[in-house]
Amino acid sequence: MKNFILNSKKALTFCFLLACTFTFAQTTVNNTPDTSADFTDLQAAIDAATNGDIIYVQQSATTYGTIIIDKELTIIGRSHADTGYKTTVGNVNFADGSSNTTLKGLKIGGISYSGSGGTITDLKFFDNDISSFNLNTTHTYNNVLIQGNVMRSTFSIPANMSNTLVTNNIFFSSSLSFANPTSTLFSNNIMAYYNGPSFNNNSTGLLNIDNCIFIGNSTNGNKTVNLYPNSGTIQVNNCVTYNYDAATTYTFATGAGITINANNQENVDPLFTNVDIVNTPSIASPYNTTVYDPANDDLTLQGGSPVNDDGLFQGYNFKNFGIPTGYPSMKIDSYSSTVPKNSDLTVTITAKTN
Repeated sequence: MKNFILNSKKALTFCFLLACTFTFAQTTVNNTPDTSADFTDLQAAIDAATNGDIIYVQQSATTYGTIIIDKELTIIGRSHADTGYKTTVGNVNFADGSSNTTLKGLKIGGISYSGSGGTITDLKFFDNDISSFNLNTTHTYNNVLIQGNVMRSTFSIPANMSNTLVTNNIFFSSSLSFANPTSTLFSNNIMAYYNGPSFNNNSTGLLNIDNCIFIGNSTNGNKTVNLYPNSGTIQVNNCVTYNYDAATTYTFATGAGITINANNQENVDPLFTNVDIVNTPSIASPYNTTVYDPANDDLTLQGGSPVNDDGLFQGYNFKNFGIPTGYPSMKIDSYSSTVPKNSDLTVTITAKTN
């Protein structure tokens, strides 16, 4: 299995906006005292925005709270995990009018909904840390892209969500539910729940799980990727399992309605460049990894990895800290602690594009 391949039999249509020639307003929000920004309150910035606006939410030690999005916006945080540079919000609730919204670089308490009855299309989630994802059945959702996120707990795809692409994420979820699997592409994810996650197909269709890495570190007996097809079916294709505790195994469940194709590899080390398997919060910690600290892991692959030869997930570079791709960032590394009057202040700044 030198190269992950996509072998899904679903016919999905994704129509995400990749480029735009229009110019929209850009707004800054910062709730840190004695700082300068257009707004100190994120919901106030959203209420004042118009369709297509970009809102930059600065790092803060204080959460920006729960928000309701009812218009087309791009909301960009500083990062979800870089120490001292986190942008934290509570629940993000999607209401009618929120189509074409993008969230990037945020630590989010939960993805949820507000109101009912409308159709919401083209939602994009990039490089966030999300505690729970549950849009429920109050709206109709179409074209949802979930990529590069850390997913902490509840993850549910409702029956009224179509054309959903879930790729290149880290999941610590103990249970994932899919009520519209034939219109969902689930591929190239790292499944890191230490005790073995459960996949629930809550429909009569086929749920494909493609090109994923399942890792754990539990000494409490052999572990299993639990697969519950219910009245439908589940197919696992080109995936890897590995338990960092050498005395135990990690395998896929079998049974009626489950197909485990021959190109899967069970109990094979994917050879990440570095993970801490002993004490510190890590993707392979020997305990509940909701305390995961991305600073302890390098999820690129070593040479000779059985997963592929050209980087994690066919060249995708997972950004542990959730610094949004495509936007510049600047960080103060050091500065003079004391400066005499009328003397120069020495500051070291690192700036880069992501």
